[in-house]
Amino acid sequence: MAGVLLRMTCRGHANIRATHGKTLEFAVDPEITPRATCVVGVAAEVHELDAPGIAGPVRITISAGERSATVRAVANSMWRPGSTAVVRRSSERMANTLATDADLAASTLPRELLDGLSDPESEVDITVERDFDVAGGLVFFHARESDVLRLRVEIAAASSVVVEDQAARSLVDSARGEDRRAPVIDARKADQGRLRAALEQGERVLVVSSSSTRSDVVARLVTADVPFEVIGLPAQLAVAATSSSQAPVVLVDETNRRGIVKAVRRHANAAVVFRCAADQLSGIVEDAGERGVATLPVNASERPRLGSELPSGSADVYCCIAPVDGAGEDTEVDAPRLIRSLLDQGVSQKTISRALMDSAGWSRRQAYEVVLGLTKGDSEE
Repeated sequence: MAGVLLRMTCRGHANIRATHGKTLEFAVDPEITPRATCVVGVAAEVHELDAPGIAGPVRITISAGERSATVRAVANSMWRPGSTAVVRRSSERMANTLATDADLAASTLPRELLDGLSDPESEVDITVERDFDVAGGLVFFHARESDVLRLRVEIAAASSVVVEDQAARSLVDSARGEDRRAPVIDARKADQGRLRAALEQGERVLVVSSSSTRSDVVARLVTADVPFEVIGLPAQLAVAATSSSQAPVVLVDETNRRGIVKAVRRHANAAVVFRCAADQLSGIVEDAGERGVATLPVNASERPRLGSELPSGSADVYCCIAPVDGAGEDTEVDAPRLIRSLLDQGVSQKTISRALMDSAGWSRRQAYEVVLGLTKGDSEE
């Protein structure tokens, strides 16, 4: 795969301050006010692009004359040329986010570079290259026909593509067109050892499903040491994507520590998902005992984090506590509570029905009847 993914140009502006500590931005607009403290270039224009967008670890080199700086980050395959390009230190992804998890922001770029950007005559060159020194990671893509363009971007960044079902295979074939750089593998025939070795060598493995919200291939490959992304699922389901599809998912409505811990202990053989403030997590995880943990910020993030290093602060996060190894008791899924909670979050009826089929073993007809029945009942109240 070619190293250079994107070339873009900007120009300087008298109102560039570059004092923002969390982001930097290449603005499409030719004019800005002094309040745009994250902007480091205006009139951004794309001149070269390897695919409709970019994905995976990247190096973003910003040059003005003989001065330059390089930012390391993770590209966002949702971004499209023609829009403002924001680079964030956080994992939050929106349509105008070019990359996340950056090691620098506007305020931490070298001042000798930024001082020249207040000159409207300055020309700024931006080159985005694949960062081969950083692990590519594992990506689980819950795809639909409307996602073909983004799927194409992810395929272009992948070393291997694993398809979970026939519909996923059709979507992948449609998305990649003539691009045959990454081999496409049927999940039933996937060599787990080979995929694990590829991840250990820093390659990027893409797993695509059109029907399931979880993947046993992912559950066997994902570890705390492997960068992990989930695309196409609401946060409550994305954070549970690390658990095996054989385990049911229980969504907890409780927000206080006692209620959450009670639910976690009750459902020993389930992946238990709840929402709480990050600074409450350590106590809840300690009370849960020896169980795996995945967390995801309550925003537009698509990067669940695994392991004992928990997020800090008062911001809310979603957390998934994995099933206890060897637990065999049946767990009852509270379907009405699960459905209403997801509907309140704007999750579609179709996605909820598929989640119930996947996590609770329901038939397609049973899942759709229950979801539609509860939706109709709520609307009549």
